[in-house]
Amino acid sequence: MLKFKEVSKTYKNGVNALYNINLLIEQGEFVYIIGPTGSGKSTLIKLLDAEEKATKGSVEVAGVDLAKLKPRKIPLYRRSIGVVFQDFRLLEHKTIFENVLFALEITNTPVLKARQRVREVLSLVDLADKANDFPSSLSGGQQQRTAIARAIANRPKVLVCEEPTGNLDPAKSADIIRLLEKINREEGTTILMVTHDISMVNSFRKRTIALQDGHIMADLHDGGYIE
Repeated sequence: MLKFKEVSKTYKNGVNALYNINLLIEQGEFVYIIGPTGSGKSTLIKLLDAEEKATKGSVEVAGVDLAKLKPRKIPLYRRSIGVVFQDFRLLEHKTIFENVLFALEITNTPVLKARQRVREVLSLVDLADKANDFPSSLSGGQQQRTAIARAIANRPKVLVCEEPTGNLDPAKSADIIRLLEKINREEGTTILMVTHDISMVNSFRKRTIALQDGHIMADLHDGGYIE
């Protein structure tokens, strides 16, 4: 599903972000990516969404070799990847329903099909009763659920979550992890969760990949990580 083969990344300013990364993530896995600031987590994600290209080695996502992906094909490719940000990035002037619908409108999904899908994902994230509300009236946890609903609206093969619990208290953070587990289970979506929250990693045990200084320092298939 996701394959990094001897991948290294050096930026134009000379910064070496990743060194000889070999990584295979199968369809349907739920994987944590952890590591301190500057460990290479963000670069790994940028390679996945084709924002950057590897300096050396190859990156494949669902059989697509990103090194051979033409620039005009990148927007279409990115429909196979959903991204959830720590700061939600919701459209404040649109309702929750409209925020999720927007993700389908920009891909020209037929109206009836799009509206049906919005209802499906709002039900999945337990926000069906908030469809006509605006983001400002929602709690932080509900706003994050909206962001997740929007990210999965197009049925992406991979869902990348960048610190999705970073702005939430422990109880709401646990709720978000349970929701991601539900999406992983019911939608069959491969989930990569970038996080600093080691307590959450140890509580909800999944495969855990630890990066440090651009190297994979650990790949724990049984989950859990102790700093």
